[in-house]
Amino acid sequence: LQERLRNMLRSFYSVVKMSDAMLRFVFITGISKFSQMSIFSELNSLQNISMKDRFSAICGITQREVEEQLRPDVEALAQKNGETYEEALEHLKKMYDGYHFSPECEDIYNPFSLLSCLNDRRYSKFWFSSGTPTFLIEMLRKCSFDIETLEGITTSAEQFDVPTEHITNPVPVLYQSGYLTIKDYNFAADLYTLAYPNDEVRLGFINSLIPYYINDVQLTRSSFVYDFTEDLRAGDLDSCMRRITAFFASIPYDLENKTEKHYHTIFYLLFSMMGLYVESEVRSAVGRADIVLKTGTHIYVFELKVDGSAEDALKQIDSKGYLVPYTADGRKLVKVGVNFDSATRTVSGWKAVEE
Repeated sequence: LQERLRNMLRSFYSVVKMSDAMLRFVFITGISKFSQMSIFSELNSLQNISMKDRFSAICGITQREVEEQLRPDVEALAQKNGETYEEALEHLKKMYDGYHFSPECEDIYNPFSLLSCLNDRRYSKFWFSSGTPTFLIEMLRKCSFDIETLEGITTSAEQFDVPTEHITNPVPVLYQSGYLTIKDYNFAADLYTLAYPNDEVRLGFINSLIPYYINDVQLTRSSFVYDFTEDLRAGDLDSCMRRITAFFASIPYDLENKTEKHYHTIFYLLFSMMGLYVESEVRSAVGRADIVLKTGTHIYVFELKVDGSAEDALKQIDSKGYLVPYTADGRKLVKVGVNFDSATRTVSGWKAVEE
């Protein structure tokens, strides 16, 4: 397929080159990147502007444009959804903003999703409804890629802004197709941090991953995650943990490839999906708790252990200072230690302490 596409592009560039005298400006954009030697020999006057700061906002919508050009639409969206104008702006930003295409790029909105939301006056995963990323998911599985690292990958440009003809790592495809974007840049080390751009992409992609890790169990029902988060909102941690324990007990033991890592990944998927209903953070770097969930009244800090103890998990929360960033928040702080038994493949114990 790639060879067929390469030949097609080579023919296209050949025609463009022959028409040079009649062309004043040509702008070409796409997704997958081919090596310059393989197709651009027909057209050697191209300038690659993909990661140049001054062009980084050329294909998206900025925050300033939203506030200055789209205010009536945002106000209509806010009224429809019972929000203030400021709340609607924040909601839009969390859902559809967050793309960066160069080291100093300002935040860029996905124009398709943003305009679809304003047109329909509802928040939804519009980008994912336009196509299922099956090939990406298959690539992740084939490479045995640790999906938890997608919350924050540190890499050089040579590792993600590269041709994809002979790709062995899914990161370049994830970046070039918009599932990952630049979130930080270290000038001294010339290293980039890549992560999901926004909630639409993060939750949509995680939702697409779930059927590949869990076959016909509770998490595939949309009501399960909602019920789970309702327990948290009500402060009923006992019911919440009973649901988690029952959930893991319901997973068939005879499913293939159900390793310890697989079950830790299911924990990750479960808590990530809660971002639909409560503010959730999943560990992306050393020095943070495994999971932080925030409701209107509580902040829950979860630490997971495998074949250890809930007490060990609580001690780690204390020794690493995982609660410290939230002490000035004003909401009740609850630390939760959870132990997972790899032999029985379920939660063997948990303990919660309110600070």
